[in-house]
Amino acid sequence: MKKFLTLLKVSIQSMLLSSTNSRGRSRKKAATGLGAVVVIAGLGLYLSGFYSYMLMQALAPSHMEILVFIFMGMAALVGGLLFTTFAVKGVVFGGKDNDLLLSMPVSSTLLMASRVTAIYLENLLFSAFVLLPAGVVCTMLTQSGVGHSLLFWVRLVIAALTLPLLDTALSVLLGALVAFLSARVSKGALGQNIVMGLFLVAVFYLSFNLNGMLGSLAANPAGVKDALSWAAPLLWMGEGIMGDWGLLLAFAACCVIPFALVVFGLGRVYRQAVTAFAARSAQSNYKLSAQSASSQKKALLRKEAQRFFGTPMYFWNAGLGLIMLLAAGAASLVMREKLLAFVGMEDFPLLPMAAAVICFCLCTCPIAAPSVSLEGKYLWILREAPMPGSTLLWVKAGFQLLLTLPCTVIAGACISIALGFQLWQGAALLITALLFAVGHAMFGMLMGLTFPKLDAVNETVVIKQSLAVTLAMFVPMAALAAAGGLYWLGSQTAGWAALALPILLFALLTAVCAAVLSKRGPVMLQAL
Repeated sequence: MKKFLTLLKVSIQSMLLSSTNSRGRSRKKAATGLGAVVVIAGLGLYLSGFYSYMLMQALAPSHMEILVFIFMGMAALVGGLLFTTFAVKGVVFGGKDNDLLLSMPVSSTLLMASRVTAIYLENLLFSAFVLLPAGVVCTMLTQSGVGHSLLFWVRLVIAALTLPLLDTALSVLLGALVAFLSARVSKGALGQNIVMGLFLVAVFYLSFNLNGMLGSLAANPAGVKDALSWAAPLLWMGEGIMGDWGLLLAFAACCVIPFALVVFGLGRVYRQAVTAFAARSAQSNYKLSAQSASSQKKALLRKEAQRFFGTPMYFWNAGLGLIMLLAAGAASLVMREKLLAFVGMEDFPLLPMAAAVICFCLCTCPIAAPSVSLEGKYLWILREAPMPGSTLLWVKAGFQLLLTLPCTVIAGACISIALGFQLWQGAALLITALLFAVGHAMFGMLMGLTFPKLDAVNETVVIKQSLAVTLAMFVPMAALAAAGGLYWLGSQTAGWAALALPILLFALLTAVCAAVLSKRGPVMLQAL
């Protein structure tokens, strides 16, 4: 047991608390892990609270609360797969410390169990913050007394503990498939991007058709339940939470058995699988071909583009906001009448709300923040190149701007046309958004230099759990909230002040970040 707990601690550190480039800074490591936990828990709490409330309003009159737990169980299952499938590829099968751990006097099954348990704990966190808030919402809105007994909460906790076991088993199997395809196919990233793209299309489809789905649920909830027979384990979970202990035990068995089979089955071949994946990925087929000449900046930009578009974890975590910007612009034109009817109330602040939407999407695009850490142990090659360090930093920040500025202009123009803004209003919207985009790129670059993670076990840790990425997302959100406060204060005096104060704030923050990056950036890079 002592060996297992030690290995489990190492596996958890690989996922959440991987050490930073600065040794001994335990506060940075703790803040990094805490930031990742807060993001996962916050997302689960938001999804569960919002959608459970909407579902309960539609289902409570017909006493079909069971469907809330079925749909929230699906959300926890799909969300867990999204969080951990690609992490499994890096943490379980592609960890940099696999050679060291496999050489220790421990069985491969025990090592596999520790790795998989770490994945289970992450799924457990998300599952708990999806199912338990759903129970609270049901208790508050129910018309049949659901949630008013202690045994209900005991059954709900059992479901929240066992569902991540099934989620983890599926994540490990899919992660093994992804690792196999990545080792076998030269363009494995393309396949992963296609899978994530299809998932995103499904999410947008469900989002735009949510009202119609809720209407059908309210009209015929029993028919919807019967149509979910293909998801029998989740139906058993729902029935078990509502009071059927036999079906709850059947659901628990459906979760525990696949988990045990994955641990002991893959554990027996874990050493061979890791060795095969590593050997295949290490192969290089050299071909002599003509090389095109290029300037330093073009070569660096090409390198940044290859990493961004060739790393699915990087692209979908840092580039999703770009897709949201383009989708928001297109949706505002297509759904113009519905949008105008929704915001048609008097004195509705259209301009600041449009700016807030665009800037929030930009906050979710921390492209520059992890770029230095993703260089890893090869950063010295760029540092020794015959070019100043400032060139490298401005290229990395400029690459983010090359992606965000066109998307910002397109989204701003489309929203301005859809909402019928006057020319000066559209110009004010674009100026605000562009200033925010430039400041966000500069600030993200500074965070990447201040909180580097050059020795992370894989890119997943850098992109999803690093302190630099967390700060690059949430500090600009705080600045956006401050700008909203300034807009309110300015509106109490004059209309021009309400628009001028947020713009001045973004201009000031952008200038400060650019000045600090110009003066201190090369020094911070040299110190890495």
